[in-house]
Amino acid sequence: MVEKFWFEKAREFLEIAEGMIREGRYWMACFSSQQAADFLLKGLQLKYTATHLFTHDLSTLLNEVAKILNLNPPPEIYLACDYLTPHYTLARYSQISTYDKRKAEECVRQARKIFQWISEATQ
Repeated sequence: MVEKFWFEKAREFLEIAEGMIREGRYWMACFSSQQAADFLLKGLQLKYTATHLFTHDLSTLLNEVAKILNLNPPPEIYLACDYLTPHYTLARYSQISTYDKRKAEECVRQARKIFQWISEATQ
């Protein structure tokens, strides 16, 4: 039942992302959105295989989940993954990229899209 830890952390990261927008910490909202999706997808891998890929590339993680569960994710879910993946690194280390409310809200929106699709696809 180790996956429950991962699913709980995924939900917590999404809540943190939403709270960081309210606090004006937009870089943290983007990082937390990426982590929410990361933990969700790794939790699914753990649930069905007892292991997960050691990557933060959300499209790679989604591909693995799709193979395990015989799912066919639509293009917009891959786009959501591709949108969020760079924020794992950029949000923490970039001195080039700027973060604002619009970008943070989009990150949360993309993470929610992944959560919603996973919820519907795995019922």
